[in-house]
Amino acid sequence: MGRAKEYRQRLKYQVASARKKTLESLLAVRFIEELGMSETEARLLGYRTSRWISNQPGIRGPNQILSDAVSGRDAFSRKHKALKKIRLTPYDIEDLDLELEFGLSTMQAGRILRLIEEAYRQDALLSAKQLTVLCNITPTSLRSRLAGLRREGMWVPVAGLPRVDRERGGMLRSAWALARYLDGESLSEVRRTAALSREAFRQLWSRFSHVARSILKGRFKQGDPEEEAWAAIVHVVPEKTLLPLLEEPGVPPSFGDWASFMNELMVDFALSPVKARALREIAEEMLTALSDSRPDGDVVYWAVASTEPAGKPLEACRLVPVSLTLIDPEDVPPPDVDRDLNRLSDIKFRKVLRYATQAKYAGGYLTYADLGYLLGIHPEAISRLVRSHPAVAVPLRGMECDIGRGVTHRKKIIKLYLEMHTETEIVARTGHSYEAIENYLKEFAAVLVLSERGLTVPLIRRVTGRSVKLINTYLELIQEYSGPEYAFRLHHLRKVFELHEDELKKSLRGVKR
Repeated sequence: MGRAKEYRQRLKYQVASARKKTLESLLAVRFIEELGMSETEARLLGYRTSRWISNQPGIRGPNQILSDAVSGRDAFSRKHKALKKIRLTPYDIEDLDLELEFGLSTMQAGRILRLIEEAYRQDALLSAKQLTVLCNITPTSLRSRLAGLRREGMWVPVAGLPRVDRERGGMLRSAWALARYLDGESLSEVRRTAALSREAFRQLWSRFSHVARSILKGRFKQGDPEEEAWAAIVHVVPEKTLLPLLEEPGVPPSFGDWASFMNELMVDFALSPVKARALREIAEEMLTALSDSRPDGDVVYWAVASTEPAGKPLEACRLVPVSLTLIDPEDVPPPDVDRDLNRLSDIKFRKVLRYATQAKYAGGYLTYADLGYLLGIHPEAISRLVRSHPAVAVPLRGMECDIGRGVTHRKKIIKLYLEMHTETEIVARTGHSYEAIENYLKEFAAVLVLSERGLTVPLIRRVTGRSVKLINTYLELIQEYSGPEYAFRLHHLRKVFELHEDELKKSLRGVKR
């Protein structure tokens, strides 16, 4: 029981950490601070506003990419070569809700289904290989999951789908969930199997209620495959059973122009004219930030600024937008190297290193929780990936700011330097910039000289501003590399300290030398 409770607490922390870096959360924080809203109101308004922003023409949501897909929702032939560019959402805040409620496996199923459905709505199909790379799960696991969903009766079309599966058919996920729910099955189990969060099902039921009332009044217009599937459900459920369950008629959520969207919000949130103007300013600011063109495979993520020290609560940390290349053509190895993508760990580590390095150069640091959210895998799996490449320094916040149990990148870099590697070689092996490496060397040199002058660890901490853990790590390195073969490097580090000693003079005042 103790281990389960500890795991649950860690999961809650990881989900909360990733959630605070979403567009919905950033908007909610601003609504609380600038509009004086309650937390619940701000969260709901943040969700609505972020969805409206992401659906505006010419705007790509921060978590959306553009990808090639097979053109035509019936183009199953493996020889079909016609491609089209479509918009996909590889990760979404709904994933965090699913992981917290049902676990990682359900969250991954939700991602797979969302990507398949997004392609289908845009009259296109994704291949199994594309889904493997996008969702970071092995081809074997993907085939097993898709087969399980088809056995449940869902329609999950992908390029190259065998004829036997095409003939078996199935229901679109939303129609399947609605049919099972109206048939009396447990809503929780329906949502688990269909990988639908509470909020997603609430939105689905609201849309279904609007369509169902239109059908019952004879005003339904055909054309949308999903709504046509819902119509088939309405026709088989007795009206006296269905009507009491439907939501009261109202205006369905709109992603149209600002005026219609604001009219909805005025009704739902009772916004005053002053708050409405402030909301529009915030929304336009976000639209401007997201309207800049970016490469097809890039997303915008909010990371903790690299200037934020260890120990500072996340709520108080400054977040900076960083552009990450979520999908790169080089992620997929050549067919003669790994045709079937059986060595997926190599692809995942390449992504981990790229995301962390890009964030660092943009002025922020990612965490294991961030990477788990971006890749859709467990943070512990990412930790194992990083540990399996000890010669490569992945610049994560825990490492760079000396947080957690991991060995700092500083230690790796200092060891390479003491072992007579040049700065160019260290840059190539660690992925750090020359500036970062020079800063680490100056930091180590200060601890070296101050310890030789007799300062205790608490005094060194006060002078340098570094953590006791990091100082003790440096002192262990000094002891380990105290032999005569390292005397040249240590002598050079003392000279480095002398050149930059002026930077510490203010801190050294009153400290006996």
